[in-house]
Amino acid sequence: MATVNPPRGMRDFLPADKARRERVLSVIRERYRAHGFDEIETPVMEEYGRLHAGMGGDNEKLAFNIMKRGISADALATTTDPADLADLGLRYDLTVPLSRFYASHRGELSGVFRAVQI
Repeated sequence: MATVNPPRGMRDFLPADKARRERVLSVIRERYRAHGFDEIETPVMEEYGRLHAGMGGDNEKLAFNIMKRGISADALATTTDPADLADLGLRYDLTVPLSRFYASHRGELSGVFRAVQI
């Protein structure tokens, strides 16, 4: 039977709660801006290989893999390696996206780059 509750671990925000949350976030953003930080935004997904590069230790277990689009039923039935089924993953923290962001844009950024991502 389908439920109307949000997924486990998630919640809805009523309008008053959302307004309060946005006020708190605006204070946080302003404090960071006042101290020379720029706000960036990166995609919520990263390439599977980047998230599972072997340097994350137990953190790699925190990634949620996203199955390749158009994968056949035969491939699903025969593969044993998760890397064959996924090409993207949901980031589990902001370390990997920030590293990729800086590597991709370092020529466009100031010498000392201070970033905040909320």
